[in-house]
Amino acid sequence: MPSKPAILVRPEHLGSGDINGVDPFPGGWHMLAEGDSWFSFGSIGGNSLLNALRFERKTLVTACSRPGDTLQRMVDWRRDPWFARLVDGGRNANLAWAFDAVLLSAGGNDLVDALSDKHVDQQLLKAIAPGSEPASAADCVHDDAWGKFESYLRANFKDVSELVGNSRKNADVSIFIHAYDYPTPNDAPTLRHLSGPWLFPAMVAHGIPHAMWTALADHLIDRLAGVLQSLDLANVHLVDTRGTCQRAVLGATGKSNDWINEIHPTAGGYQKLALRVKTAVEAQLG
Repeated sequence: MPSKPAILVRPEHLGSGDINGVDPFPGGWHMLAEGDSWFSFGSIGGNSLLNALRFERKTLVTACSRPGDTLQRMVDWRRDPWFARLVDGGRNANLAWAFDAVLLSAGGNDLVDALSDKHVDQQLLKAIAPGSEPASAADCVHDDAWGKFESYLRANFKDVSELVGNSRKNADVSIFIHAYDYPTPNDAPTLRHLSGPWLFPAMVAHGIPHAMWTALADHLIDRLAGVLQSLDLANVHLVDTRGTCQRAVLGATGKSNDWINEIHPTAGGYQKLALRVKTAVEAQLG
């Protein structure tokens, strides 16, 4: 039997009773998704990992995710209340739904923000003096800044884990998070140049030798994955998506291989990533 595309719905349309209202499918799965631009339902070009999800069972995905969401924003329930409300019911504890899984795309936007070209030598990246050659990609990163960044990630993932684990309807629900894939620092913004590039200006502003750009990007993605692998939260499961997409060519200024811009995959790239997610989720849910 062929797998079926997941049906996506915004929280405001979930079981709303109007013409746009959607209810979970009898005998199917209902999942809650929150996250950054890799999960953004309705993103530019219609490309997101959620759009590419397919499962053997008919599945409804309620998507709270928005482009640009960081992990801190996801756990700031006052600014982005839908996720918490659907998990634990909100202030009156009567708005919760029972989910079969929670899908979380988090940490990527936080990493990009921490590499900003607006704060040279003040965040994760070191400013490299002209003519000097760092011995390795790790030598381009402030270890003390990474320590603070890692603590921030762990605290926020723990908050999400506890929100789900302490809820009445979803205490036993698994949370699936993913690593990211290896981007190439390129001057490749989004379509119509609405945002980005992100890594490229940070590399230039910090004087990172061009020959080390991809190695540094890989080091940061691997280091982020290392944090995700060691969260040690009982209800959190990591899908390791590194090495799934065909890497963009260094120097590309637009779509290249499985990447539509500097940090976002193409529809085909997301399909490859979604297969990894499908396999992990179905193995856990049975």
